[in-house]
Formats: sequence, structure tokens, C-alpha cells
Amino acid sequence: MYKNKQIACVIPSRMSSSRFPNKPLAKICGRELILRVLDAAKRCKHFDIIIVATEDQVIKDIVDKEEGCISIITGKHYTCNHRVSEVASDLKCDYIFNLQGDEPLANPEHIDYIVEYGVDHESDMVQPYRETLEGDTKDPDVVQMVVNNGRVLYLMRTPDIVTENTVVQIGYYFYKREVIEDYKNLDMTYVKYWKGLDTIGFCGKYNVDALLVPDCGKQQGIDRPEHIEIVEKVMIDSVCG
Repeated sequence: MYKNKQIACVIPSRMSSSRFPNKPLAKICGRELILRVLDAAKRCKHFDIIIVATEDQVIKDIVDKEEGCISIITGKHYTCNHRVSEVASDLKCDYIFNLQGDEPLANPEHIDYIVEYGVDHESDMVQPYRETLEGDTKDPDVVQMVVNNGRVLYLMRTPDIVTENTVVQIGYYFYKREVIEDYKNLDMTYVKYWKGLDTIGFCGKYNVDALLVPDCGKQQGIDRPEHIEIVEKVMIDSVCG
């Protein structure tokens, strides 16, 4: 809870990733990826409930052995936001934080910062970002955003547009419950044929606040098998350093 607002964290997860099938069960320093993300969520200050939303019983079975969270079986969905939208319709909360199930290096301090900003500004939706680093515009796993006057205008996986307003999306989403619940009513025709970046759908109807997260470098998620070694090195260095 933050300022008397109920905050839910929903972690969408599925086994059928096209770039890395079965990745929620991939071991990161000996612990399943989905549980590493769950560990990060539990370290955040403002979550009243943490939910893993999945279409796969094997993920639910692993999560159900953990304390401090629940799991829900959903239908099959094209995007993570669609999955969270299904869960939102049954939640009694004010805001929902969508924490991607492939972000084991999620920083609880950054998440708390995003939550506090969104509640303080009564944002419809907050899309956090970081500054563009060398190599970002050539990395197909990096999502670029075009922002103007504090709002998100456009997203892309390749640099179709490069301006001084082009920044890098951080893979978190924070929205009012009624905004994500409305997902099913948004026009996603353009999104489905344009790289699946469904934040674009929200931009057409809601104000999507672009929020720069300070001191946030490149945060490696797990998009491909080769990313495991990178993440493990970061984790080991953080403990031994």
C-alpha cells in the first residue's frame, strides 16, 4: 500500500516464448527464473498482493510452493498486458504493477520509485525508461520509445526513428486497475502487426507517462538462452563485489 492506495503486483509468465521456450524454468544460479523474479517482487515496499499469472500448470505448481504470493491460471494470450488484464477484472485494488516474468535483475528500489510516482501523479499509466546507451539502437531485444512533454508517443524494436527524444523502455508497466482492465477494448490491430508492442494501444486512449528512472543502466532480462550467463555473472558480482 502507498498513500492508502492498494497496489497489486502481477507477474505474467508462460512456457511458450518463441525466442526461449520453457524459460520460466531455466535455472539462474540454481533457482528457477520465475522464482528469481518473485524474489525481487517480495523485496518491494508497496505491494499488498503478488500474483503470478500463467497459462501453464507447471509454473503454477512451482510458485505454489513459495510463501508470500499466489498463482492464477489464465487463458492463452498474445501479450503480457492481455494476461494481466484478465487478472485485473477480479482484483480489488487501485493500481497494478506488471513485473515481467523474465526480469530476474528487477530492482526493488526502482519499482518503488515508479509506484510512488504513479500514485503521486494519479497517472493512468507509467512507462519507465532509461537513457539510450551505445549499441541499443542495433539490439533487437531493446525496445525504443519516442517521448514528448513527458508522454510516450511511439515504441519500436528497431530504430525506425532516432531523435533526441528516443529513449529505452524499461520492461515494467504501472497502471490504474481500470486502465489495464480496459485493455480488451483497446484497438490493437496496429499492434499485432507492428512488433507486438502493445503500449502503443494505450497511447491512443490514455495518457502514458514516460518516467526516467535515475541510476538505471542496462538491465539484462532473459530473452534468449545466452542471457543466462550474463545475468548469473551480474548476480555473482553483486554478492562477491
